[in-house]
Amino acid sequence: MDNSIKTTNKKSTYNFKVIDLVITAMFAAVICVLSPFAIPTQPIPFTLSLFTIFLTGAVLAPRYAFLATLTYLLIGLCGIPVFSNFGSGPEKFVGPTGGYLMAYPLMAFLTAIFYKYIKVNKALALAIGMLVSLFLCYLLGTLWFTIVTDNSFYSALFLCVIPYIPFDLLKIALAISVGLMLRKTVLKHII
Repeated sequence: MDNSIKTTNKKSTYNFKVIDLVITAMFAAVICVLSPFAIPTQPIPFTLSLFTIFLTGAVLAPRYAFLATLTYLLIGLCGIPVFSNFGSGPEKFVGPTGGYLMAYPLMAFLTAIFYKYIKVNKALALAIGMLVSLFLCYLLGTLWFTIVTDNSFYSALFLCVIPYIPFDLLKIALAISVGLMLRKTVLKHII
């Protein structure tokens, strides 16, 4: 009798992990599908990448958010065209926008951490987490851009950050709305 209870508990734990991995893979796929579409601007295109990264952090647990975005980067690294303008390969990581790409797993992880540990207001928790992670993305991406292009930090800010702030804030607002809706309606029984 006691062994059957242990077997049942192990089975339900196993199923829960499978569900987590399936949802993680689904979010990696969403990032892969939406990120390549871009409005080509120089030096950095306008994309939906940050929206998908924020959404991943808003919905998944921290480790799964990190894994989903890392999976996206590995898929692109292997040559599948999932980066902006359907780009791929290692050259994207060593190019001018490589720092922004490398920040993605940390961004999703931080957003998920803020959601998990701030108990008072989940929308506020997500907003703070996304703003902190956006700052991290801007910092890492801009520093990398200055190294690769030999621009000053201030000129890189005016090229790579300032024009994108309003659009990135809009992506945050949209990701909070969609993320909370997904958690409340679709995923509340499985995450």
